[in-house]
Amino acid sequence: MEGVTLARDGSPDHKTATALMDATERLLITHGYAGVSTRRVAEEAGQPHGLIRYHFGSLEALTLRTLDRAADRILDRQQKLYGGDEAFIDKWRTAMNLIDVDLAAGFPKLVAELFAKAWNDDVYREGLSRTMERFTDMLSTAVSGAAQEYGADLAEDDVLALATLIRTFQIGILIERLAGIDTGHTELLAAIDRRLALKHGGDDARPAT
Repeated sequence: MEGVTLARDGSPDHKTATALMDATERLLITHGYAGVSTRRVAEEAGQPHGLIRYHFGSLEALTLRTLDRAADRILDRQQKLYGGDEAFIDKWRTAMNLIDVDLAAGFPKLVAELFAKAWNDDVYREGLSRTMERFTDMLSTAVSGAAQEYGADLAEDDVLALATLIRTFQIGILIERLAGIDTGHTELLAAIDRRLALKHGGDDARPAT
């Protein structure tokens, strides 16, 4: 996050900052934002609460840095996936089958909690917007690669539109599943898979779960 610079890896300060982010992530996932406070994070991390201000400046900065760190993990994985040599349809199927993996790991809950906070807080709104832009950039690269593979000549605006569509539909699926809603998800993913299969040359559709 802008304005927060962590100490070098392995140093005592870095270990403390990491413990605070680990604690924040656990609390956001298990108790929601309402369960996050300076004292509760410090207790969960086993650290003096004054170290939150020392390392991050504020609870808001700590929370957004925790989101950035979680996003880093997902983005690194997805960039490696879409940057691989496999056909786009195989990359897509792998990405869709990671939905349940990400739900189990808690990343969608982390994002959803901060979405709710961002509705009424400019600091969270700006931080979350930056994170979503990073995902849009990653997906734009993936869409450009797919267009090249399939021989489609897409304008820059079309690439951005498709990347945004993918981002929003994935977030929608994740948020609905957090609420126990999955009506139509299998059918939607299967329909997309069938169309990609036709583009790829008629592979049988293998819908993600």
